[in-house]
Amino acid sequence: MRKAVAVSALALVFVTGCSSGAAEPDGLSASDPGPAAPSAAPAVAAAAQGSDEQTCSELLGTNGKGPLYRATYLLKIGDGTSGFGGSAETARDLSEEIRGITGRAPQDMEAALEELASPMDAAIQRAENPNSAWNVNVETWKSAVAELLTRCAPYETATDSAASTSASPAVPAPATADTTSAAYPGYPLIVDAASLDYRVAAWFSGRLIDGRVTALAPGLYAPYDPNVPDLSSYYTADRAVGDGVMKHIVFPGSGNAATWSAVRPGSQEPR
Repeated sequence: MRKAVAVSALALVFVTGCSSGAAEPDGLSASDPGPAAPSAAPAVAAAAQGSDEQTCSELLGTNGKGPLYRATYLLKIGDGTSGFGGSAETARDLSEEIRGITGRAPQDMEAALEELASPMDAAIQRAENPNSAWNVNVETWKSAVAELLTRCAPYETATDSAASTSASPAVPAPATADTTSAAYPGYPLIVDAASLDYRVAAWFSGRLIDGRVTALAPGLYAPYDPNVPDLSSYYTADRAVGDGVMKHIVFPGSGNAATWSAVRPGSQEPR
């Protein structure tokens, strides 16, 4: 009798293709699991990425001291040469800081950030092995810096102190058009932004009314507005962009935001 029951159960499996305990809902078999559930991974990854504003705030820091400013200051570029102007420890700290930002940045900023860190990585490698090659493509690096400056300029929130725009016992009065012209003949004048140092040109990119700036002094500029033709009105510290040393000469006591080292006069300026 037991044999007959076992045979009947086996026949049921052969005929129906399943046993009562192994049946799949909705006619699906174990070998056909059906459409996979959508993965939440892309949404999680997107949520983990920061916004442009968050990333740029980290890159710019305060008063011109963020890693984007420091990286451009420390890479010394000459005629066909380049080198890192800091210690291996400085390079390592800056590289780690930039890579930390990269991990949180929007995906389309990652390539530029990786390139921004390349001189630091090369400096670390050189410190560990003095015979290693200096693998820094200056033009590629400058393009990455320009891309980041253009993207981050709208998020620069640092403002210069009131002391930089008014005389006080501690801070000399800022320069005027007359005093600047006496010290630097030919200034102020209007020039094309395309004629400027790549960092300044990138900073102004997409933010000018007609692609021109007011050259306040050698290497120092303010966005030009055709509706404001009086060039003397552009001498305010919060507008000035360009060479850090020159900005402090023209506007004593001003901040370091939107300034860089060794910004040379553009091709349309007095020589």
